[in-house]
Amino acid sequence: MPDSLIEWKPPRLAQRPGRHMPDLAAGHLHEIHAGEEDRAAAMAFALSAIRAGNGKAPAETPAETLAEPLFLVRWRSGSCPAVLCGEGLAMLGLAPARLVIVEAGNELELLRAGLEAARCPGVGAILLETRGRLAGYDLTASRRLALAAERTRGRVIVLRIAAAPRPSAAQTRWSVAGAPSVPLAADAPGWPAIDVELLRRRDGPAGGRWRLEWDAEQGSFRETGDETAIPGTVVALSSLRTGAAGGRSFDPRAA
Repeated sequence: MPDSLIEWKPPRLAQRPGRHMPDLAAGHLHEIHAGEEDRAAAMAFALSAIRAGNGKAPAETPAETLAEPLFLVRWRSGSCPAVLCGEGLAMLGLAPARLVIVEAGNELELLRAGLEAARCPGVGAILLETRGRLAGYDLTASRRLALAAERTRGRVIVLRIAAAPRPSAAQTRWSVAGAPSVPLAADAPGWPAIDVELLRRRDGPAGGRWRLEWDAEQGSFRETGDETAIPGTVVALSSLRTGAAGGRSFDPRAA
């Protein structure tokens, strides 16, 4: 089991800023932080961001980019991994046939596999799913991933589950948490929603917070300023079991 699991403290949604949420741009490394209970929300946010950009910079990429593979690199451990279903991927606009899952034997192999995939120009996007401290993911390792993304114009996203932020070469750093859904007509349960906070941005201001709601017609999350909510489902992914119990709280804005 990964060491130093922490209890992630999700962001508090403040007044919606008067600007749109920036993209997770292609050609860069991005980090997404979430607690154990919000793994599915973080995964859905990452996959939605990949679909929004088709994995590569739009101006440089033809329509057939949708056929490029998406690499999901995870550590093969005894804990319950996030389960992706083909129907859910299709709802996000991603073809299940283009998903390649790589299960690494340890954390070092996970980082090596992610770097090799990032260096391959034929890969549309690389998603590294990690838990805990991940000691090998330091400034040097993140810089290598960032440089590989710049060369191939791909998008590299590192999911940091139950982990404190550390110095890295990531272009953006995000915090994601599941949010209550807004009721539909007759108080029916609303669409899945997530709270997103931009913790760090190398080329612009950080600190923005947004509430995103699933748009079934567009197959993506959309920004919404409505804070009237009731408890509801988070994302259309299979149920997850969490392996962390207790632990210390951590405020992402304190790093």
